[in-house]
Amino acid sequence: MDNIAEKFERLAVAALIVLVMATILFGTAVVAWSLVDDLLHLQSLAVEPKALFDVFGLFVAVLVGVELLKVLRHLLQSHEVDTVLIVQTALLALCNKIIALNLHDTSWTTLLAVAGLIVALTAASYVLELGRK
Repeated sequence: MDNIAEKFERLAVAALIVLVMATILFGTAVVAWSLVDDLLHLQSLAVEPKALFDVFGLFVAVLVGVELLKVLRHLLQSHEVDTVLIVQTALLALCNKIIALNLHDTSWTTLLAVAGLIVALTAASYVLELGRK
């Protein structure tokens, strides 16, 4: 029974890897398209710089996908979850959320919670790295 479960796990992770790769490819195309579109309309970019932050948000979202791919590849190769990679991926995803935040519409409690998450994830990453050495 363990053999069947192991094969199923490998198949499921391999399928997730293919899906994440397709998502990264599509996301990269969207980032490129958005950047070219913004460069072709430089006048509107000068008036509305938020468009540039939207491109940065898309860029970081693709980077989160790349980090997820690393996590899945590590899981497929070693059959264990690397907690350092998970924490680093969560930190990158949080950075994506920060880039997308509209500071004018965000309450101070949300900003405080985000700051707390950054500190907690950074501390967790530091402690996990210390544990590796």
